[in-house]
Amino acid sequence: MNAPSAVRPHWVVRMNHRNRAGSWAMAFVVLATHAWEHGHGWLTWGLLGLQLLVYPHVVYWRARRASRQMEAEIQNLLLDNFCFGLWMAALGFPLWIAFMLFICGGMNMAAFRAGKGLLQGVGAALLGCALVWAVRGGVLFLPDTSLPVSLMSMAALAIYLVMFAKGAHTRTVVLHETRLKLRQSEAALQQQLQDIQALQAQLTDQANRDALTGLYNRHYLGDSMQREFDRCARDGEPLSILLIDLDHFKQINDAHGHAVGDEVLRQVAELLQQDTRSSDICCRYGGEEFLLVLPAMSLEAALARAEHCRVRVAERSRLAEGCQVAVTLSVGVASTVGAGLSPEALIALADQALYRAKAEGRNRVCLPQGEAPGAAADQGVGRPGPWASWARADR
Repeated sequence: MNAPSAVRPHWVVRMNHRNRAGSWAMAFVVLATHAWEHGHGWLTWGLLGLQLLVYPHVVYWRARRASRQMEAEIQNLLLDNFCFGLWMAALGFPLWIAFMLFICGGMNMAAFRAGKGLLQGVGAALLGCALVWAVRGGVLFLPDTSLPVSLMSMAALAIYLVMFAKGAHTRTVVLHETRLKLRQSEAALQQQLQDIQALQAQLTDQANRDALTGLYNRHYLGDSMQREFDRCARDGEPLSILLIDLDHFKQINDAHGHAVGDEVLRQVAELLQQDTRSSDICCRYGGEEFLLVLPAMSLEAALARAEHCRVRVAERSRLAEGCQVAVTLSVGVASTVGAGLSPEALIALADQALYRAKAEGRNRVCLPQGEAPGAAADQGVGRPGPWASWARADR
């Protein structure tokens, strides 16, 4: 099956056509000189011209039009060796001519098929010899060549080897440059992949963060809180939460503007983050509400932690947008051990405690109604251990 003539020839087909056309023209001079010295007739001269001057272009045309150009070119190389065998046997194996043809044909096959190709080339040459012997009815052996033919054979062989080496060097350089470009492209792709992964991580983090305060948002809280619940339930450890609300935050916005309110939220969020452990989850739960998830922290330690945060906020007036703003916190605390409560139920308890803190005058830390440190908790609320400050027991 032939390919369209517009298809660009394979680089091997182009290279072999160039080498074949040049080297076989030199071989024509050598063999024609030898034929002239031995008085061969015009038939030999005509066959030499067809073989060494016309044949290279015919097989090139055949290979470039083939659908599988490389396969067609290997067939051409085998045909070359077969024709070399014909000429060696027909001329009586003149030593330098036979050596030149044998070396060139074998190198061509070995270059593309290694040892297997060399054996195939030798086999094709022997087949050509056998055909001549069968037609002739015997083997003709005339190894002597004149000095001019010997010198021309040496020169032709040397020139061919130089051409062959030059082609190999060119292919080596091209291969090296191609591999270098591939490595550079691979490095660039790796860098792009790292950039994409970093961007994905950044986007994921941004999706999980509150834009104003930089704390985690409620979207992140859903999955992470359930994960911590499962872990603490598996390990039999307590899990506590603090639900924090800024007192009279609407009055701050009304009196000083939303820019001041936003700055107050950022400063309180920064304070809460300063006290978090690596295992804690600090979220902006609502407008002026924050929620802290405290894995492996007892109820008493959580109360101490909440009181620590409340005091730090209350004892210092905050400067926001040039305004001195006093801020206080109301905190609801709830805790559970094992699988006593679901995350939603625990948050509901903390919300009840926060409502209680608001109802009792704000700026305070409260437990849900009916709970108190030192007593067993109902409905799965964790039993407190001995009273200890958060900083000493759980930081």
